[in-house]
Amino acid sequence: MKTIILIPPSEGKADGGNDTPLQSVSGITADLIEAIKGADPKKLYGLKEKALEKAVAVNEAVLSSQTMPAIERYTGVVYDAIDYPSLKNKSDFDEKVRIVSGLFGLVRPTDLIPNYRLKIDKLKAAKLWMDTNSEQLKNIFVIDLLPQAHKKAVRYDNGIEVEFVLKKAGKKMPAGHQGKHIKGRFVRWLIENNVTDPTDFPRFEEEGYKWTGEVFLKEV
Repeated sequence: MKTIILIPPSEGKADGGNDTPLQSVSGITADLIEAIKGADPKKLYGLKEKALEKAVAVNEAVLSSQTMPAIERYTGVVYDAIDYPSLKNKSDFDEKVRIVSGLFGLVRPTDLIPNYRLKIDKLKAAKLWMDTNSEQLKNIFVIDLLPQAHKKAVRYDNGIEVEFVLKKAGKKMPAGHQGKHIKGRFVRWLIENNVTDPTDFPRFEEEGYKWTGEVFLKEV
């Protein structure tokens, strides 16, 4: 059975692009672009002043701005830790990884996308993408590294959710922002070692995290 690794996009994105604008978009993407136009920018983006102005401008130009591969567009801690440029087996990464985007659904690392701004929990994006995304995951084994908000955009029959958890003074809590770097490192490890079976997860030990059979746990 084919394996797909699901990861979230980054809120931060590289500007510009070196490829032509989108030639076409799915019906869901088109509907969301129209919904963005009619939404209250302050409520939609949760930003102020210059940051708000930039977000509005970015989405107004989403169909006319230049594109670049998604793996280059998305920036941030997870993607820095993956360090795609240094991967030797990029083709395996491109084949196995899917990014769950609020505006574009399941995105391949090589898909050309423009800069945009839309969180998965806005404009009912997760609900709109659920059926389409889930159809693409039929007969697939999923390694799910998604935050809770993004999990609402997918459904699959075969797979495992991977969480990174901190244990402090006997109490367990999600690693949250601290877990982003290790999540990227784990994705890279999966690709470099061609790991598709959770029984191999105990082999991954970095930054103090160890697989318990249910989660990666780090005592602090």
